[in-house]
Amino acid sequence: MLLAKDKYGYTACHIATLFDSLEALETLWHWAKKLEINIDEMLLAETEEGQTAFQLAALKSHTEVLRKLWVWAEKCQTNPTELRKKLLLTKNKFGHNAWHHAVCFGRLDAMETLWSWAKEVELKSDELLLVETEQGRTAFHMATQKNHIEILQKLWVWAEKCQMNPTELRKKLLLAKDKKGYIAWHDAVCSGKLEALETLWSWAKEVELKLDAIDIVAIRK
Repeated sequence: MLLAKDKYGYTACHIATLFDSLEALETLWHWAKKLEINIDEMLLAETEEGQTAFQLAALKSHTEVLRKLWVWAEKCQTNPTELRKKLLLTKNKFGHNAWHHAVCFGRLDAMETLWSWAKEVELKSDELLLVETEQGRTAFHMATQKNHIEILQKLWVWAEKCQMNPTELRKKLLLAKDKKGYIAWHDAVCSGKLEALETLWSWAKEVELKLDAIDIVAIRK
């Protein structure tokens, strides 16, 4: 029953997460332990679209649920670090992971929480900052297109604090191309996000990118 899915592939854990019900999750956790169900089967169960409960919690910014799922992964007896890495990096059918969801929907609290956990399990900075969706889009692309300036700034600061060549990492954020060849600059132009455009421009000068490197010509749709 705990792992049974509805026609959309949702388990009880997915539904409890969607409705931000800590009480229901606690009950499910108690029953899972009683029935000796592997915790990773619950935590990594996917909907028809490949969404885990962890991804849904990030998407909805249900940070207390996120923390509860993380703590349960910590208690996994067989390689808890590996399970927690999977929670952070597992992608749905569109190539989005929990990190992409938090950024795309402007969930700053969830994003900061995920970043702290990535450091906890010793993920490299670029494993989150440069991870791509099926369309080749990074969190930096998404934040630019949505004009999430505070999130853009947070991503830039984190890249700046990277111990291994932070300037190179920041250049990659600015110049990473999606499957259409778009960089974040193009997203700002095409979406008419002037504030994001000005922010990217100032950062390009900060890391001494040449003018032609960011291709200032607007794209024809």
